[in-house]
Amino acid sequence: MSQFLRDEYLRNLTVTEDALRKIDEDIEEIVRQENQTLKSQFQGQDLNNHLLIRSYIIRFDGKGFRLFDFEKAVKYFQDAKKVERFIFIVDSIASINRIQGKSIELRLDALDVNACTIVVQDDNNTWVDATFCKIRERLSRYKNSNHLVRNRLIPFLIQLFGVMVGFVLSLWIAIKIAPKLAIDNSLAFSFVIAFLLFSNIWTVIFELALRLLNYFWPNISFKSKGSLHWLIKALISTAFVSMFFFLISKLFAYLAEIVKSILKQ
Repeated sequence: MSQFLRDEYLRNLTVTEDALRKIDEDIEEIVRQENQTLKSQFQGQDLNNHLLIRSYIIRFDGKGFRLFDFEKAVKYFQDAKKVERFIFIVDSIASINRIQGKSIELRLDALDVNACTIVVQDDNNTWVDATFCKIRERLSRYKNSNHLVRNRLIPFLIQLFGVMVGFVLSLWIAIKIAPKLAIDNSLAFSFVIAFLLFSNIWTVIFELALRLLNYFWPNISFKSKGSLHWLIKALISTAFVSMFFFLISKLFAYLAEIVKSILKQ
């Protein structure tokens, strides 16, 4: 029975064709060394059941394949317009259901951040630790700087900015509409209605904003060497930060003017 397992979520990786080849070379070395050991322990059908086999799953352009030839998987990677997922799998007949024996699964998923994992398991704790560390060390070389955007602070700032915009906009609308309403506390009533309407609209806008962040700064980025995508992201990042602070300053200035006009009344 497989008793030991190590796993980890993968974050902020840029995976090129060269990276895939380096990862596969490491996994091939792990498989080759372990199969040599197994040949001294098992014979006949038992050996066949325990020999480790590499396979690959690639999903791109809305279609997917499971392959046992790495070069075929790379060919699909090269031809794809958009790679959605690339998975390295190592298992055997004995470990096919993850009940016993050795297994490795490295999932690189550009669409689902929670599906990006590395999982290594076996009943040999030493092998699990050594294999897990070897693959993780390789992956650490492909870390990118997307963590500067993909963190809890950025969604918070976007949400804060949206609330501030909604507050100022609702207050401005309330000031314009209140004099036309023949009811008590017309300013407060107008503000509440406007802010409630904005809140419902902002829910949709906020979701679209997060999708844009994920599009430009994905958790797993599949791309080829020589791509200028990093430059585009740098320009967008600079423009985003500059625009954010510019609008914040304008909002505070405008809010101050509104408050002053209300106090004078």
